[in-house]
Amino acid sequence: MTILQLIATGILCAVLALTVKKHRPEIALVITLASGVLLFLMILPELRFAIGIFTQLGDMLDGGAVYIGLVLRVIGVAYMVELGASVCADAGESAIATKIDLAGRVVILVMALPIVLEIASIVLGLLA
Repeated sequence: MTILQLIATGILCAVLALTVKKHRPEIALVITLASGVLLFLMILPELRFAIGIFTQLGDMLDGGAVYIGLVLRVIGVAYMVELGASVCADAGESAIATKIDLAGRVVILVMALPIVLEIASIVLGLLA
């Protein structure tokens, strides 16, 4: 999959959604959602490759697999939140999009707390 294919698909979907939006805005929203799914499916092989590399990196690091997995989950949450907020914003629901962004940030903060605690433990161990 090349970036040009992704861009062309995205532009085609956007033009189709804009064309339909004038007469049937609810159908345009479905087209927008479907195009997001299509683009995600198009990049899935590359995403699997990247996750494989991160997994190998975690296996090479002593005890690092836990942290690599956590980083991958945080990245996944960030992408899902961005997608959800964008869909809501595209549908004209910016207030809901803002709430999704806030909820995503809170979830990411909570997910990152084990790393913060580990860093604090290391720093306190060095100071003692």
